[in-house]
Amino acid sequence: MGNVSTTETKRDYYEILGVDRSVTRDQLKQAYRQLALIYHPDRNKNPDATAKFREIAEAYAVLSDDAKRREYDATGHAGVSERWTSEDLMRDFQFGDFFGGRFDDLSGAFGDFFGQRTRPRSGASRGVDLRYDLDLTLEEAAKGGEREIPITRSEKCAPCAGSGAKPGTKPKPCPDCAGTGQTQHAKTSKGVRMVTLTTCSRCHGRGQLIEAPCTTCQGNGYEFVTHRLKVQIPAGVDDGMMIRLAKQGEPNANGGPPGDLLIRPHLRPHPSFDRHGDDLYMVKTVTFPEAALGTEISVMGLGGETLRVTVPAGTQSGTALRLSGKGMPRLGGKGKGDVSVVTEVRTPTDLTPRQRKLLEEFAGPEAERPERG
Repeated sequence: MGNVSTTETKRDYYEILGVDRSVTRDQLKQAYRQLALIYHPDRNKNPDATAKFREIAEAYAVLSDDAKRREYDATGHAGVSERWTSEDLMRDFQFGDFFGGRFDDLSGAFGDFFGQRTRPRSGASRGVDLRYDLDLTLEEAAKGGEREIPITRSEKCAPCAGSGAKPGTKPKPCPDCAGTGQTQHAKTSKGVRMVTLTTCSRCHGRGQLIEAPCTTCQGNGYEFVTHRLKVQIPAGVDDGMMIRLAKQGEPNANGGPPGDLLIRPHLRPHPSFDRHGDDLYMVKTVTFPEAALGTEISVMGLGGETLRVTVPAGTQSGTALRLSGKGMPRLGGKGKGDVSVVTEVRTPTDLTPRQRKLLEEFAGPEAERPERG
């Protein structure tokens, strides 16, 4: 017999989240929220909940990332696993994207998700960290300052006190699982009796049935509450950096400390400048005579100020002319980066007869000049 290989079969990510392939980002987020409320390990004590939540989190981590989603749509699980490990899939996303804004780091939900320890080492586990993506212009990033952002957190539903049942009623034990949240399936094979525990399909692991759901939380026991928080953005913040606000994340269902709020700035493309670290680069067109003879040009700085740039005689296309200390502020107030003006020499196309003759005269001796070894 030949060698038999086994391959772990993964469910389709779209199927896991209960969405079709044309799902929008907002629809994807909503589907994830609803499933996360049911299977989050801090709220669902069923042994299967952690594995289910891992599956949901991985599916969302891939489909919420444009590059990973394109790869998955084109090649499926095989293509994704070739390019990214499980740790890679979760590194940028880090388990969150929960309840409004985008969230990061499931710290405290379960300790070693894909080998990463996120649970505090002592005391009660923290609530889920939230992540908020903040769009900034390059000017706003350079200036810094205070911003007010909306953050939506899940909080215990006030009308039903978190029971999920309509006020005046109570949940009842699930008859299928006797309130345990699990159902047993026994099988005997070769005299050995095996019992498998699975999540109760009727109560979804809660152990209770709500006959009259609370109209505020639709039976979840939690409602989304939006808060407006003032955030100090440091001058010089760069794309992808993380700003952490302690204890502004999700509350912990078991009474532990709340998670943190992680704010990730995203800089919009600038019409004139490209940023590389603390330095800024811009392209400036100069005429052939200006490049050959030298000149002084003006460019507008990031703050709207006029910057004077000396173009030396004989400047070639692609030359970077540096203006020290005119770039982005360095974090911590340690000066500024530089601005580099990259020249683009414009070759004339509509020459007058006289201009053509002068260039031909100029090209004559130039062509006869021996090459430098």
